[in-house]
Amino acid sequence: MQIDWSQGFPVMAGPFQMGHAEQSPETVGYWEGIRAGELRIKRCAGCGKLHHPRRILCMECGSEAFDWVTCEGAGTVYTFSTVYRAPVREFDHDIPYTVGVIELREGVFVFSRILPPEGGEVSIGARVSLTFRECGSHGMLPAFQIIG
Repeated sequence: MQIDWSQGFPVMAGPFQMGHAEQSPETVGYWEGIRAGELRIKRCAGCGKLHHPRRILCMECGSEAFDWVTCEGAGTVYTFSTVYRAPVREFDHDIPYTVGVIELREGVFVFSRILPPEGGEVSIGARVSLTFRECGSHGMLPAFQIIG
Protein backbone atom coordinates (compact mmCIF):
# COMPACT_ATOMS: atom_id res chain seq x y z
CA MET A 1 0.00 0.00 0.00
CA GLN A 2 1.34 3.44 -1.01
CA ILE A 3 0.66 6.29 1.47
CA ASP A 4 0.24 9.82 0.14
CA TRP A 5 1.87 12.03 2.81
CA SER A 6 1.46 15.23 0.78
CA GLN A 7 -1.80 16.21 2.53
CA GLY A 8 -0.48 15.56 6.04
CA PHE A 9 -2.04 13.12 8.47
CA PRO A 10 -3.62 13.23 11.92
CA VAL A 11 -1.47 12.17 14.87
CA MET A 12 -3.53 10.54 17.60
CA ALA A 13 -2.76 10.11 21.31
CA GLY A 14 -5.58 7.86 22.49
CA PRO A 15 -8.81 9.71 21.67
CA PHE A 16 -7.04 13.08 21.22
CA GLN A 17 -5.87 14.36 17.84
CA MET A 18 -2.57 16.12 18.38
CA GLY A 19 -1.61 19.24 16.50
CA HIS A 20 -1.59 23.02 16.63
CA ALA A 21 -4.71 23.98 18.49
CA GLU A 22 -6.20 21.05 20.32
CA GLN A 23 -7.17 21.89 23.90
CA SER A 24 -6.59 19.28 26.59
CA PRO A 25 -7.21 19.43 30.36
CA GLU A 26 -3.64 20.56 31.16
CA THR A 27 -3.67 23.31 28.50
CA VAL A 28 -6.99 25.04 29.27
CA GLY A 29 -5.27 28.14 30.76
CA TYR A 30 -3.08 28.52 27.66
CA TRP A 31 -6.08 28.54 25.28
CA GLU A 32 -8.09 30.84 27.57
CA GLY A 33 -5.12 33.23 27.36
CA ILE A 34 -5.05 33.06 23.56
CA ARG A 35 -8.75 33.95 23.44
CA ALA A 36 -7.98 36.90 25.75
CA GLY A 37 -5.06 38.06 23.59
CA GLU A 38 -2.42 36.89 26.09
CA LEU A 39 0.41 34.39 26.05
CA ARG A 40 0.14 32.39 29.28
CA ILE A 41 2.84 30.08 30.57
CA LYS A 42 2.49 27.46 33.30
CA ARG A 43 4.21 28.27 36.60
CA CYS A 44 4.92 25.73 39.31
CA ALA A 45 3.07 26.72 42.48
CA GLY A 46 5.75 24.92 44.50
CA CYS A 47 8.99 26.47 43.26
CA GLY A 48 7.91 29.16 40.77
CA LYS A 49 9.65 27.60 37.73
CA LEU A 50 8.04 28.49 34.41
CA HIS A 51 7.31 25.64 31.99
CA HIS A 52 6.72 25.67 28.25
CA PRO A 53 5.89 23.37 26.59
CA ARG A 54 3.23 22.89 29.17
CA ARG A 55 3.81 20.12 31.73
CA ILE A 56 1.69 18.13 34.18
CA LEU A 57 4.63 17.72 36.58
CA CYS A 58 7.29 20.31 37.50
CA MET A 59 10.65 19.25 36.08
CA GLU A 60 12.39 21.18 38.90
CA CYS A 61 10.66 20.06 42.11
CA GLY A 62 8.14 17.39 41.06
CA SER A 63 5.07 19.38 42.13
CA GLU A 64 1.78 18.79 40.34
CA ALA A 65 0.40 22.20 41.35
CA PHE A 66 0.51 24.89 38.65
CA ASP A 67 -0.96 28.27 37.90
CA TRP A 68 -0.75 30.43 34.79
CA VAL A 69 1.17 33.68 34.34
CA THR A 70 0.87 36.12 31.45
CA CYS A 71 4.14 36.69 29.61
CA GLU A 72 5.25 40.14 28.58
CA GLY A 73 5.75 38.85 25.02
CA ALA A 74 9.24 40.28 24.48
CA GLY A 75 12.12 38.06 23.46
CA THR A 76 14.73 37.18 20.87
CA VAL A 77 14.94 34.76 17.96
CA TYR A 78 16.85 31.68 19.11
CA THR A 79 16.62 29.80 15.80
CA PHE A 80 14.38 29.83 12.73
CA SER A 81 13.57 28.25 9.39
CA THR A 82 11.74 29.58 6.35
CA VAL A 83 9.11 27.23 4.94
CA TYR A 84 8.83 27.11 1.13
CA ARG A 85 6.57 24.06 0.88
CA ALA A 86 3.49 24.05 3.09
CA PRO A 87 2.83 20.89 5.09
CA VAL A 88 -0.91 21.18 4.34
CA ARG A 89 -2.82 22.98 1.58
CA GLU A 90 -4.45 25.51 3.92
CA PHE A 91 -0.99 27.14 4.40
CA ASP A 92 -0.20 27.36 0.66
CA HIS A 93 -1.23 31.05 0.53
CA ASP A 94 1.33 31.90 3.27
CA ILE A 95 4.39 30.49 1.49
CA PRO A 96 7.09 31.44 2.19
CA TYR A 97 6.67 31.87 5.94
CA THR A 98 9.07 31.68 8.86
CA VAL A 99 8.80 29.62 12.02
CA GLY A 100 11.24 29.33 14.85
CA VAL A 101 12.05 29.25 18.52
CA ILE A 102 11.72 32.43 20.55
CA GLU A 103 13.51 32.87 23.88
CA LEU A 104 11.15 34.93 26.01
CA ARG A 105 12.44 37.41 28.61
CA GLU A 106 10.87 35.16 31.22
CA GLY A 107 13.43 32.47 30.30
CA VAL A 108 11.25 29.96 28.46
CA PHE A 109 11.35 28.99 24.79
CA VAL A 110 8.30 28.93 22.50
CA PHE A 111 7.92 27.68 18.95
CA SER A 112 5.94 30.10 16.81
CA ARG A 113 5.48 31.89 13.52
CA ILE A 114 7.95 34.79 13.10
CA LEU A 115 6.90 37.85 11.11
CA PRO A 116 9.76 39.76 9.48
CA PRO A 117 9.50 43.52 8.99
CA GLU A 118 8.29 44.75 5.60
CA GLY A 119 11.16 44.10 3.18
CA GLY A 120 13.33 42.79 6.01
CA GLU A 121 14.64 39.44 7.13
CA VAL A 122 14.67 37.30 10.26
CA SER A 123 18.01 36.79 12.01
CA ILE A 124 19.15 34.94 15.10
CA GLY A 125 19.23 37.31 18.07
CA ALA A 126 16.66 39.69 16.54
CA ARG A 127 14.33 41.28 19.09
CA VAL A 128 10.66 40.34 18.81
CA SER A 129 7.33 41.27 20.33
CA LEU A 130 4.17 39.22 20.71
CA THR A 131 1.28 39.58 18.31
CA PHE A 132 -1.47 37.20 17.22
CA ARG A 133 -2.24 35.90 13.77
CA GLU A 134 -5.06 33.92 12.22
CA CYS A 135 -3.65 30.54 11.26
CA GLY A 136 -6.11 28.77 8.97
CA SER A 137 -8.53 26.40 10.68
CA HIS A 138 -6.40 26.56 13.84
CA GLY A 139 -7.75 30.04 14.61
CA MET A 140 -5.83 32.79 16.36
CA LEU A 141 -2.33 31.79 17.47
CA PRO A 142 0.66 33.65 18.94
CA ALA A 143 3.22 34.99 16.50
CA PHE A 144 6.25 37.21 16.97
CA GLN A 145 7.01 40.37 15.03
CA ILE A 146 10.64 41.44 14.50
CA ILE A 147 11.18 44.89 16.04
CA GLY A 148 13.91 47.51 15.79
